[in-house]
Amino acid sequence: MAGQIIRAAGLMIAGLAAGAPLAARAEEAPQGPRSAQLIAFDGVRELAFTSSRLGVLAQKLEFTLEVAPDGTATGCKLSRTFRSPLVTKELCEILMRRAQLSPTLNGEGRPVTGTYTGRIDFNMRIKPDR
Repeated sequence: MAGQIIRAAGLMIAGLAAGAPLAARAEEAPQGPRSAQLIAFDGVRELAFTSSRLGVLAQKLEFTLEVAPDGTATGCKLSRTFRSPLVTKELCEILMRRAQLSPTLNGEGRPVTGTYTGRIDFNMRIKPDR
């Protein structure tokens, strides 16, 4: 899987599209079937701050976004259930709002409803006072 990792405040989100600029990727878009893809995610700081505030530290979490034919995230599921539904709600809201996605393409190259699965590595270490 082609991808790169974005890091900020010890937070990593895997699965971002790598390589050519967005305009060039659009021209090279395959005409056959293709899964939904993450083009960009501009919410790393917000996700890091929110996860820290909610106490979601030092764990890995997979997420699945439901993607509409226009590339809009319409639903979210996390691989872990938290005691407080607020954690899932807030993390999913950020993922859905800040993810820029390309839709799934069917065999004719037409956009259809699909899903995108990614991974977050909350690797936030608290350093002791000196």
